[in-house]
Amino acid sequence: MKLSQLSLKPGDVYRIEGQLSLEVKVGKVTISGGLREKGERVVIPRAKSVPMEVESDSVIEYTLGADGKVERLTERTIPKEWDNLIADVIKKRPKTILVMGNVDVGKTFLTTYMGNTLLRHGMKMGAVDSDVGQADIGPPTTMGLGIFERPVALLYEVPLRSAYFVGSMSPSGHTLEFVAGMKWLVEHGLKKADLVVVNTPGWIMGGPGRALQLYVEELIDPDMVVALQRGTELEHLLAPIASHKIRRLPVSTKVRARSPSERSNLRGMLLGKYFEDSETLVLDLKRVRFERTYLKTGHQLNAGEFGRQVVYAEKIPEGIILVTKGRMDDEALSSIESKFGQVKIIRAGAEQNVIVGLVNDSNELVGLGIVEKINFERGQIVITTPIKNADQVTSVQFGSMKVKPTGEEVGTVRPGYF
Repeated sequence: MKLSQLSLKPGDVYRIEGQLSLEVKVGKVTISGGLREKGERVVIPRAKSVPMEVESDSVIEYTLGADGKVERLTERTIPKEWDNLIADVIKKRPKTILVMGNVDVGKTFLTTYMGNTLLRHGMKMGAVDSDVGQADIGPPTTMGLGIFERPVALLYEVPLRSAYFVGSMSPSGHTLEFVAGMKWLVEHGLKKADLVVVNTPGWIMGGPGRALQLYVEELIDPDMVVALQRGTELEHLLAPIASHKIRRLPVSTKVRARSPSERSNLRGMLLGKYFEDSETLVLDLKRVRFERTYLKTGHQLNAGEFGRQVVYAEKIPEGIILVTKGRMDDEALSSIESKFGQVKIIRAGAEQNVIVGLVNDSNELVGLGIVEKINFERGQIVITTPIKNADQVTSVQFGSMKVKPTGEEVGTVRPGYF
């Protein structure tokens, strides 16, 4: 790739698009609001673009990949309302800010720009990323907390400090996990940063979407609610919120929308990358707890009493769980039901490929895993995961997706099945 040099004047505005590698040789520029000075390097990956604004007479050297581009613009891409909001934040020092917006309105870039700009003014900002499908902070199926400790060009460069396992690539059917997770991450973030900005999902319509947004707002009780909208698409969510909290912002003209196929491909790529260096981890069922499942919440029974098809039996308050190798006849089931109440049948092997969260004794997510097998006879659960040390894991949280280590989605688990 050819090395190029460019002289810049104060006030110049550029859009830099990857694949691109850049070094500041002279002067000062800001990239995504983050100050970059002499000797600092920035790498922008393919299909990503960010604004560069020139603070002083400067010289940069850069190399471009096949799709890389350095384009001078006639005006800023950052709306003045964004800078007014940040000035207000610097003045009033809120502790929590909630950012609402539809998909593809620039919530991620607003968060990046805000974190970088506040850092220049001596404020350390935490960011909660709730995009469980295309997460920038943390792996897919989780919500992540990152802390701005240095300038970044893109949000994924912010280091992960804590994560909460949702167990799906979508908030649909997981409202409780989202609400609990955001509250948990905000509380952790406030111990490590001056303020926390929470990006809510782009699910803003319909009963479940309304409920998710409004209960998150109610539980977190933010000092500010930022509504990033093109028109009035968020007004139904803002109506119940005290007007003094609300800051309405326009969408940047340079926001790029992702197609459904791009989103799907990105989900698979990110998940596959996470599991690249995975190995098999064997956990003792007597040592680890199960969460978000009926299994291991009751009293284990002697499976042999229920016939040859049954490999595991457990009495729970709702009835009885039977893990079976095949179909049980109706007469046997009726007899069990009359004695124990509701019978929950789980087919042995149905757990294969279910994504799980692996949690330590401090209730911190240490990593993700994919279930290979629950071996009830040996009292083991076998998991594919990049986590190497079984002693780190004290609890297994069950998700609702089935995936392969390549990142391919191969099914779902209906709520309550396990």
